[in-house]
Amino acid sequence: MLINKKSLHGGDIYENSVDLDFSVNINPFGMPDAVKNALTDAVSGCCAYPDPYCTALRHALSAHENVPYENIICANGAAELIYQFAYALPKGKPALVISPAFCEYESALKAADIGAEYYYLARDDGFALTDRILNVNFSDYSAVFLCSPNNPTGITVDKALLYATADSCLSAKTKLFCDFCFLDLSGQPDKYDTSRIIECCPNVFILKAFTKSYGMAGVRLGYGMCGDGGFLGRMSAKTQCWNVSSLAQAAGVAALGCDEWLLGCVDYINAERCRISSLLDELGITVYGGEANYLLLHSEIPLYEKLLSRRILVRDCSNYVGLGDGFVRIAVRSRAENDLLIDNIREIIKK
Repeated sequence: MLINKKSLHGGDIYENSVDLDFSVNINPFGMPDAVKNALTDAVSGCCAYPDPYCTALRHALSAHENVPYENIICANGAAELIYQFAYALPKGKPALVISPAFCEYESALKAADIGAEYYYLARDDGFALTDRILNVNFSDYSAVFLCSPNNPTGITVDKALLYATADSCLSAKTKLFCDFCFLDLSGQPDKYDTSRIIECCPNVFILKAFTKSYGMAGVRLGYGMCGDGGFLGRMSAKTQCWNVSSLAQAAGVAALGCDEWLLGCVDYINAERCRISSLLDELGITVYGGEANYLLLHSEIPLYEKLLSRRILVRDCSNYVGLGDGFVRIAVRSRAENDLLIDNIREIIKK
């Protein structure tokens, strides 16, 4: 828990009085019934300690991702893995964060006493990563943090460019942290050949989570994949034994059987994202070309404050390194909720 520290994330429904929360980018369909049932069934076994090796879950993930069992690590949400990764890095060199990016990368590096430097994505490029990243001297860094789809822009990295970056980092003996937590919600879950990356680039660590895709934010379950077993061992040494609850393990196994359900969600999300993007564009709001279940917006009008006064919470992105005032992120929710958001923004603009 946090003590004397402000949360930098969305979803702060505990301190704000809101009717609609667009600040968290979670699947608008919530949790599938199969996961709910698995959680209910697992309650009776909670008197026993959870499996410290996450055996059943890792075997299920191995089949799902086509990655060897021993190359998978599970944790209490993706955030825990970010910290484990940072703690396992060698001291002496800073890490490079491709920004704007999820603030927990920097927080984890700070906790591990590793410096953070930034590679800024250009607004003129729509915050897309370009091949200019290959001009970086990766040997100057212990690790590079890359997110695809990026949070908060929602933009994915070109496949060839990601592979080239991984190869360059491998040559430089630099770890590449690839955050793919939103990839399943982009409609491009197979954009990158995960098994090939794990086999050919042992310096790459791939992060994924059940949080967003399956509406499991409160359950806390993330996993990582890496071809370097020794590095996974160092990560594991930085946490306690039973960090993944029995409930989370059961929920994860059940979620991996919900492929058809997730595909239906993604079809809806893609259609709604395109629709609300067009409506916001008509209102003069700058919308960046996100490919996941959220959109980054920019407006000279203080949308965060004005929407909050109407009990609608969006993600204020002014604290993202590389952004600033005027940027907010909105999630894609139900059509009715999305229309309420658009109607309120329209009224704010007209005043």
